[in-house]
Amino acid sequence: MPLPRIHYRVVGQDDYMLIIDIAGDGSYCIDCGDYTSRKPKHGTLDAEHRVRIENCLAALNEPREHPAPDGVDGFLAELTVGDGPNVRHYRFWEGALDEEPDLKALVRELEVIDA
Repeated sequence: MPLPRIHYRVVGQDDYMLIIDIAGDGSYCIDCGDYTSRKPKHGTLDAEHRVRIENCLAALNEPREHPAPDGVDGFLAELTVGDGPNVRHYRFWEGALDEEPDLKALVRELEVIDA
């Protein structure tokens, strides 16, 4: 069974950014950097990592927003799962992840792809 499309984007400080795209077949593209440019990394999830992501997706609650505190302008993230009528979109400040263990588990699995 294919994965839903996953798009994760973080804008940090000092020009840091991270974009992770995963297609239904498990292929991925990771584009990250800061003040320097790096070529995007491409690959395919191995079976074990795919199962861990599937488990996180199954446990993921409905979308909710966690804005950054006043005066904080870094590490704002967006996560989109699926597409079309079944899309779920999450916007959050990464500092709020401890309040959302289901979302945190998925984000951590995404962040260790290609590690």
